[in-house]
Amino acid sequence: MNPNHYNLGKKGWILTGGVFLTSFSLITFEITLSRVLSVLLSYHYVFIVLSLTLLGLGIGGVSVHLFRSSISKEHNRSFVLTFFASLYALAISSCILCLIWIGYLDNILFYCLILFIPFLFAGMLLATIYARFSEASARIYGMDLIGGAAGAIGVIPLLDLLGGISAGLLLGVVASVAAILFALMETESGKKGRVLSTGVFLILSLLWGTNLIGIFLPALPIGDNPGKEIHDVLFRPSSPGKIIETKWSGFGRTDLVSFGKDADHMDLYIDGTAGSPMYQFNGNLNSPDAAVNALRTSFPGYVPFLHLQEPDKDHILIIGPGGGRDVLLALMAGFQKITAVEVNRDQVDIVRKYSAYNGGIYRDTNRVRIMIGEGRHFLRRRAERYDMILLSLPVTHTSRSLEGYALTENFLFTTESIHDYLEHLTEEGRLVVVGHNDAEVLRLLSISLNVLNRRGIETVEAMKQVYILGSDLYPVFVLKKTPFEAAEMLLTYQAMGQFELEPKTSYLPSLGQVGALNPALMRLASGEFMLERFISMVTERGYDISPVSDNRPFFYKIERGIPTPVILVFWLSIFIWLFIISIPSLFWRESVSRKVKGAGSQKRFALSKWQSITFFSMLGMGFMLCEISLIQRFTLFLGQPTFTLALLIFSLLGWAGLGSLWSGRFGPESIRRGIAISSLTVTILLCLYAFLLPPLLDQFLKHTLALRGLIVNLILAPIGFFMGLPFPLGIRSLKEMGMENHIPWMWGVNGSASVLGSVMTILIAISLGFTEALLVCAGCYLIVFLIFFKRG
Repeated sequence: MNPNHYNLGKKGWILTGGVFLTSFSLITFEITLSRVLSVLLSYHYVFIVLSLTLLGLGIGGVSVHLFRSSISKEHNRSFVLTFFASLYALAISSCILCLIWIGYLDNILFYCLILFIPFLFAGMLLATIYARFSEASARIYGMDLIGGAAGAIGVIPLLDLLGGISAGLLLGVVASVAAILFALMETESGKKGRVLSTGVFLILSLLWGTNLIGIFLPALPIGDNPGKEIHDVLFRPSSPGKIIETKWSGFGRTDLVSFGKDADHMDLYIDGTAGSPMYQFNGNLNSPDAAVNALRTSFPGYVPFLHLQEPDKDHILIIGPGGGRDVLLALMAGFQKITAVEVNRDQVDIVRKYSAYNGGIYRDTNRVRIMIGEGRHFLRRRAERYDMILLSLPVTHTSRSLEGYALTENFLFTTESIHDYLEHLTEEGRLVVVGHNDAEVLRLLSISLNVLNRRGIETVEAMKQVYILGSDLYPVFVLKKTPFEAAEMLLTYQAMGQFELEPKTSYLPSLGQVGALNPALMRLASGEFMLERFISMVTERGYDISPVSDNRPFFYKIERGIPTPVILVFWLSIFIWLFIISIPSLFWRESVSRKVKGAGSQKRFALSKWQSITFFSMLGMGFMLCEISLIQRFTLFLGQPTFTLALLIFSLLGWAGLGSLWSGRFGPESIRRGIAISSLTVTILLCLYAFLLPPLLDQFLKHTLALRGLIVNLILAPIGFFMGLPFPLGIRSLKEMGMENHIPWMWGVNGSASVLGSVMTILIAISLGFTEALLVCAGCYLIVFLIFFKRG
């Protein structure tokens, strides 16, 4: 019997309980960390830091493999699980303390090194468990996945109730409870393990408690990062702002900034970005405050309201109202019914709390109705038609999690979304978008023209349905369901001076060459060149304005090619993956020849070095390719990005955990067949999901959120279940080969490949689309099937 190999016996539930808590704290810490880092760093740095720190899981596994002789010594073997778990718990809380006390540094390497440590210890702990109890890998992996599923769904109430800092410190306490369980199981360690784990638990509990009651620990610093919008308002020389209200949730941190009692507005920020003003308003539309009144005389976003006829002022839909400026615009313009849809509940709660300041514009009345949800999802579930659909600066460049880079994109500006907007406009209705810069407005133009072309309207005619107002701060794009009349365009042109708009970057149809409008757009409107030529001309200047779709919803990726942060993480992930593969492989040949020689049953299970590496790598890459791609698929269906992320990970990991538990029923002679059948089933299901999910989900879009959530869970049940089989069966396969010593290495290979798979998903999605990413995932599982097909 291998000295590293224990029989679970009656203590099995103690071990699996420890694994459950470890996995629960790990995935919850990852998501919490993404929220905390999003407050401190810019979104692309969050993506880099989280990706590189998660590589600690893989490096932890290979470290156990390389130093297994020391870990296997008798005086270490009975104590190592408690020791690693205690270090992991301490590292979680220490990371949170470092982020509090140090705050923002202009050096992401520091964040990578500090945050790498807890994932390293977690990787060492789990790799040791899988190696020592390989015969129970089905049970262990099942509880590992179920713990992760519970963490994915539990992180939302944790962040809502406690905020990022307290939630992070609590996770250190949870991890220390796992250490106590391991100490109870490792009875050979005597008092040493119990004293260590109990001491860690008491220290971390005291730390969490002191923070919870508001003493000892300072708040998480915000505003130190010059790249954040909130930095400018908090540290500007005249009338600097002050944060007077903060709310944490799974969506992020929302701050209300005041500029003093005499200021005419406050600002709302999400993770220090996406600033949205909340104006002081006396509630009198006939005689509003000066700043509110100035909106209809100087704000470019009010120009599309100027010349509306009374019949066209019945119902407006506002997507992303933020602090309420767009609601004020609609009220002053005279709209009779205003529906505003905001995805961030915290913003709505804060605006309502300060009703005495803002005039109560978010109080639901017969005229104004505020809804919580994702705008496009809200629209697709209703048959109402609107005279105007207004979107003003509806983007938050914050990271949601390791998968967050994909989730910074949304479905508001794709070819399918423009089609939906047109379908929900009245005959004289119009879509109005107040953007950030000219490149975004031009991409809106290319998307809209593409949609109109598909509807049978040639570009020359389609250009009569759009106009663009150039502005350094607030360029405006307007798309009408029917052509604009020349009289309205002339009036709009005459108002450009009052609103300080720039004719050279503007376009108004039916005006010929009046006012030296944008020459390229005028040539496009005259038919002098085609849309494709116009897009290529802009591309030559360094901007990608080609149309994007729901399959590739990267509207805000204006730069050409793949973003630099993604390229950087991709190559670093490749390097570390190759490192983890190459270093231990030098010792493979000796181990194999020693263990399988003359053993008939072991020969039946023998895999070559590269087959084993390929198997565990494909599982790691494939799982992440599937998870991230499906998150994008279900976001529009469920309508809540945070809820979608939590539900999908919960369902996928939960069903995979059940699949892993079920894999324990396979006897040694059926392991290879089980891997082959399950991987082939996953391959087939992924191909079906890639093409059938969109039309299938459309059939259930109008049902309640609870029913849609249940449908998502049921859809994920078969693929999650079968994805949970290959890994534990692969671990048992190594055990049957007599190669338990290589299990930590393969754990490391799988972990590093998972990070590589997450980055590959973004690369493929940006280049081709998420459907193609799902098909690549299917290819990963097909490779697994081919490895085991003949042996099965």
